Amino acid sequence: MLGIVIMNIQSFAIPSVAYSNPTAFENLSGNDLYVYLFSYVFADQKFMSIFSMLFGASLVMLSQKARKEHLRSTDLQNRRLMFLALFGIVHAYLIWYGDVLLMYAICGFAVFVFRRKKSVFQIRTGIALLAIGSLISLLLGNTVPFWEPGEYDAARVEIWNPTSEVIAEEIDYYTSAWERQILQRAPQAFSLQTTVFVFENFWRISGLMLIGMALYKRNVFKAKQSTKYYTKMIIYGLGIGLPLVADGALLNFTYDWDFRMSFFFISQLNYWGSVLMAIGYVGIVMLICKASDNRGFILKRLADVGKMALSTYLLQSIIMGLIFYGHGLSLFGDIERSIQGIFILGMWVINILFAWVWLGMYKYGPFEWAWRSLTYGKFQSMAKD
Repeated sequence: MLGIVIMNIQSFAIPSVAYSNPTAFENLSGNDLYVYLFSYVFADQKFMSIFSMLFGASLVMLSQKARKEHLRSTDLQNRRLMFLALFGIVHAYLIWYGDVLLMYAICGFAVFVFRRKKSVFQIRTGIALLAIGSLISLLLGNTVPFWEPGEYDAARVEIWNPTSEVIAEEIDYYTSAWERQILQRAPQAFSLQTTVFVFENFWRISGLMLIGMALYKRNVFKAKQSTKYYTKMIIYGLGIGLPLVADGALLNFTYDWDFRMSFFFISQLNYWGSVLMAIGYVGIVMLICKASDNRGFILKRLADVGKMALSTYLLQSIIMGLIFYGHGLSLFGDIERSIQGIFILGMWVINILFAWVWLGMYKYGPFEWAWRSLTYGKFQSMAKD
């Protein structure tokens, strides 16, 4: 949850195109270049991959818990995902267009039927789904020579190199009153939930959820595997994934951020590399957990944030909206990448302190409590035992 802020803040602070093509809005140089490279290589899609795998694990966890409590896991899971989708719709259209909750709910419905399959089947199916998403991008890139005249240029301008007038219009909307922002936010959210979701995110998220199910069944997320097992995750994950992602960053500059090359082909290095790096990151965290006292202060504070993942995610959006959008400080488009790091550190402090204080008084985070109550169809007790 804390790592996700590194990338999400870019969607709050600067025009949307700069997330994929930073040269469309900025002149990358000096500290801004270094910050971009760091965030792209070490954060972009890596923490979202972990988040997706953990969500897949949660589908199995809830199913197992429901059986122990003699509840119908399917009914429980359907309500859980349905209300998560509603949270996502509200979040996407009223707060931030980059919401993933609705997409996670849809993918959760799709992969839930695989929860009882063997871990080998889940991993193979997960990789197959990831491959479909990758193949779609590669196939589309190879069809470019056959597009109608002018179609490629229109797509390039819309997706990759919008005019200065379009960028200025986005800045104007997001620095305006909240109700006017919706005119910009709604079409952006709808595009992510339809076109982008169908062609890429569905396959990626669903595939990672299945891999997460398998890792949970193999006790990977419980730090119960051997030190050798986690060391292999780190060596293979980072040893293969990091060079892939770094090469992708270099190739983008080598090809001068050409739309066809960067968007359809070079992006695949990070698409796959980020999955491998996420597995390496998991290995690092699990080794730390095996070697450390889980009751240590730092691990407990990080665990607090994890227990309040939904509240942390939504709180980040609410606070960043107040900082960058027109109903707050209206800093959208004014904060350079190098300065965004200060806001990231501030958000980490807020998230950690909020989770620490809240869970010192209550059993669940505020949104977790609401989600849990809706899922079970009755108010859950907030008081600590």
